[in-house]
Amino acid sequence: MDFLMGILSFVLVLIPLVIIHEFGHFIAAKLVGITVLEFGIGFPPRAAVLFKRGETIYTLNWLPIGGFVRPYGEDFVRPKTPDELTEDRTEIEERGIQNPKSVNEAKPGERILFMAAGPLINLLAALLLFIFVALVGQPFQRADVTVYDVQPDSAAATAGIEQGDIIRTVDGQKVESAEDFNNLIDRNANSLVTLTIQRDQDTVDVPLMVSGPKVGNEERVYITQVEDDMPAKAAGFQERDVILAVDDIQINSTDQLIEYTQAHEGQEMIVTVLRGKDTLELPVTPREDKQGTVRIGIGIGQAKPARIGLTAINENIDTYTKALPPGEAVQVGVEEFVDMHKALATFVVDLIQGDLDLSLARPVSPIGIGQIGGPILEQSLDERAAYPIVMFAGWLSIALAITNLLPIPGLDGGRILFVLIEIIRGKPLEPEREGAIHFIGLLLLLGIIAITLINDIINPIDVGNLGR
Repeated sequence: MDFLMGILSFVLVLIPLVIIHEFGHFIAAKLVGITVLEFGIGFPPRAAVLFKRGETIYTLNWLPIGGFVRPYGEDFVRPKTPDELTEDRTEIEERGIQNPKSVNEAKPGERILFMAAGPLINLLAALLLFIFVALVGQPFQRADVTVYDVQPDSAAATAGIEQGDIIRTVDGQKVESAEDFNNLIDRNANSLVTLTIQRDQDTVDVPLMVSGPKVGNEERVYITQVEDDMPAKAAGFQERDVILAVDDIQINSTDQLIEYTQAHEGQEMIVTVLRGKDTLELPVTPREDKQGTVRIGIGIGQAKPARIGLTAINENIDTYTKALPPGEAVQVGVEEFVDMHKALATFVVDLIQGDLDLSLARPVSPIGIGQIGGPILEQSLDERAAYPIVMFAGWLSIALAITNLLPIPGLDGGRILFVLIEIIRGKPLEPEREGAIHFIGLLLLLGIIAITLINDIINPIDVGNLGR
């Protein structure tokens, strides 16, 4: 079942994205006047000519791995030599195409547009997919935003806010998550705000001044649940404990704690926790749970203290689906698009700085994409929701665009690099030399793909550990 889902996700997601990519090249070629001899679905050998329109034939090919554009004067990833152009000229004469224009005859700016259009349309496709998801419905979470702790002598303490209070609104604006609350507080810096607080069965309005400095990115990792028959229970962990450190290593995120725990199966760890005003050191040894995951048996969350001197956490989380009106959908789609790029930039920085588990940075082959996409497609089918698989398609479209823009021979970015070199030199490289460089680059890319294919077969991607 997983294998079939993987194949189906590959067919439904990756192949259309590749065709869209090639369609971007096709549209740009038409815009700048480059003659396109063929637009193919799949890769040769050719199965059939579907139809002919203008100068272009549209074909169906036997290898179902995307598509291609065959412009006059170029052979997939390299310009053709003068001798190789003879075949194209013969084909042009047989079809009666008037005033053909080859890739090499296009101006440098026109060629850059032609080469960049594939990645650019992938980026546009991702943005449209994110907007589409917001229009048809995406999951949102709402929770009881609960005061986890209150710092002494803070604005919150002076106003009488207590641990366990539930924050319902800030100046009448409904609060559905701790993140919502922190954002609203930050927006009202140096202002008087009114918090609507639920305490037991009573609801009270609490005015206070937001005057403290903005808190940095420091996050508190806290325990939401302690499971029976697991090491944490026996070690004395309790709900609401704040995890400060493990083996004297400061803990700043749930991901960091998960990774450290999984790397220390069967080894005793000393976990430093804050309980109320007391700091405790609790020894505990991780082991596998019933699902085979190395854990100590706690549920965890993380939260950032607000500038008014309290830490709010999410409790009683409820997930619901909501379709947004067009204006909001565009805004949410753009925000998601920007967030994806920020996440990719953070990923690269963390990788360079050595702050990222290398297993999470492994290259992924088409098989690996199927291993990731299969469970996501299954989730979409089980939940009868487009969100998981469409978001995956959006992420993959961005990845496809950025990968193709890398300045590597054989990729669109490599071809753009050669045009830029031509602009600087004032003349292009000889087609034979440029073709040889692209050919070597393509061989290296195929080698990397082969290695990743083998790796993804031998060591399948564990979707459950992605992001940990």
